[in-house]
Amino acid sequence: MSKEKILTIQDLTKSFGDNLVLDGISFTVEKGEVVVIIGPSGTGKSTLLRCVNQLTPPNSGRVWLGEQEITGSHGNINRLRQDIGFVFQHFALFNHLSALGNVEVGLYKVKKMSREEARRKALEELRRVGLEDHKDKFPAELSGGQQQRVGIARALAMDPKIMLFDEPTSALDPELTGEVLAVMQDLAKAGMTMVVVSHEIGFARTVGNRIIFMEHGHIVEQGSPEDLLFRPQKDRTGEFLKKIGELYGG
Repeated sequence: MSKEKILTIQDLTKSFGDNLVLDGISFTVEKGEVVVIIGPSGTGKSTLLRCVNQLTPPNSGRVWLGEQEITGSHGNINRLRQDIGFVFQHFALFNHLSALGNVEVGLYKVKKMSREEARRKALEELRRVGLEDHKDKFPAELSGGQQQRVGIARALAMDPKIMLFDEPTSALDPELTGEVLAVMQDLAKAGMTMVVVSHEIGFARTVGNRIIFMEHGHIVEQGSPEDLLFRPQKDRTGEFLKKIGELYGG
């Protein structure tokens, strides 16, 4: 019996002027699966995530969240986005709000929770990422790793069906990277469905169920971490992994 499909991407294309960034991307993500997307910079990985939740509308192709099509949903897109948690590369926090304020604001403004209920839920999610004691601090008073964990808590607070992570550790130094990856690993263990764009090969190997290697807007190869990392079928995959291993110690 096959698992429930949470995300289905079919023949997605995206161009910026004459620059074809995504060229016919198709794959599915099952419930509880962690899919890690790797590939050279500028190959369309971040654009792909933004097309999934329509922050950047694709030129063509279709995306479904479960049975509901996201592409072409027009007025319903804001409702659908509540089911898609998005964690940005550069945190994207509101600087004038505390950690607690950043997490609770979407709950009472978008989900229309009472302030009391929103605060309770926000505190619960900050506790989940280990930041309850920092709830009253503003982003400028937090480390980069703490800011990113607030971003994760904010996304989790909406009770999404899937979490999208756009290079969540690339703006962090190595010491802070570990604390963010630990939170993501806990989410995976708890069964959260995740699509992660990352250069963290160690994370992809230990947490990912599947790795997708993209280049020039195409999926070059995909497979289990063991197969793709140690028995790649394409020469280009092997070349990339060798280079990224040298750069990042993967």
